[in-house]
Amino acid sequence: MIGIDLSDRSIKIVEIRGDDNPTLRTLCWSPLVPNLLRRGVVQDVALVSEALKEAMLKCSPTPVEGGDVVASIPEVQSFVRVLEVPVMSEREMDEAVQWAVRRHIPFDLDRVYIDWEELELASGQPQHKQVLVGAAQRDVVDPLLTVLDSLGFNVVALELEAQAVMRCLLPRDIKENRDIRGVLVIDLGATSTNVILFDQGAMRFTASIQVGGDDLTQQLAHDMNLSPVEAMEIKAKVGAGFTKENPAAAQALESATLNLARMVERAVQEMTVQLPREQRVRTILLTGGNANLVGIKELFGSVFTNIPVQYGNPWTNLQQEKKRTSLNLTIGDAMHFTTAIGLALRQVDY
Repeated sequence: MIGIDLSDRSIKIVEIRGDDNPTLRTLCWSPLVPNLLRRGVVQDVALVSEALKEAMLKCSPTPVEGGDVVASIPEVQSFVRVLEVPVMSEREMDEAVQWAVRRHIPFDLDRVYIDWEELELASGQPQHKQVLVGAAQRDVVDPLLTVLDSLGFNVVALELEAQAVMRCLLPRDIKENRDIRGVLVIDLGATSTNVILFDQGAMRFTASIQVGGDDLTQQLAHDMNLSPVEAMEIKAKVGAGFTKENPAAAQALESATLNLARMVERAVQEMTVQLPREQRVRTILLTGGNANLVGIKELFGSVFTNIPVQYGNPWTNLQQEKKRTSLNLTIGDAMHFTTAIGLALRQVDY
């Protein structure tokens, strides 16, 4: 299975083989020309198709061989919630979900695709079921499908980024998965930061903050009067932790990163007031390319003082030791590919 993660700044591609022992076969990362995608929406089908075609040629250590693809839908253009509905037939359930979603989504119902799956009986309410609902705007989905179809792929599914991220980071074992309580994943991307709450086998809530690593770079460039390239190099080198080498830059990055952490904190507070107390956040996992920023784990820990903050492990569900060595990939490298790995792992679950 091929996982394709298209974002505003880059294309990440992963191919995985095997169901019982999934193995990373090949991968690639390719920058994307600015404005070909805006907030995850394809702006020019022909140019994005060409960029994806060129990206496929960069995969190593071997070329992509398969044709089955799962691609991502950006979190900012989608909606995920667990809703409670009365126990009823599947047809009635579909109508009830449509009605319930209409009250929650921030876009018109006739402009979205909706998918849902039953989870379990609602706690303490035997006449109700919990339903995981996902919705994505047609303006996002349709041009993306056109891009993939133009390259001859067999599109197995389009998935919300949050689904792929959780599949990558959390254990495959169903029982173990259902025993997981209150895991908050913070996916630190270039242009956005996505927040996902997972509890007892299902995503319970997602939110997207339109601030990412690029904004930290821009803030550093502004504060230190640097070019974007200089700011990016310094950011990668000194991070947001104290350093004698460049304390002024580290302090500027620390301030910008703390602001982001507080935005996440506010999103989590808004999230948790809508959820039962037992679904509170108990652990935080950081992932995404900008989770590699030196000192970021400690800064988030200073904001979420009573919650352990850790790095997510993108290798959780891959049998990979020898292959990983041949690809020269560290966990830090792999965090750039968290979404793409999760997309390609869909074959394991279906």
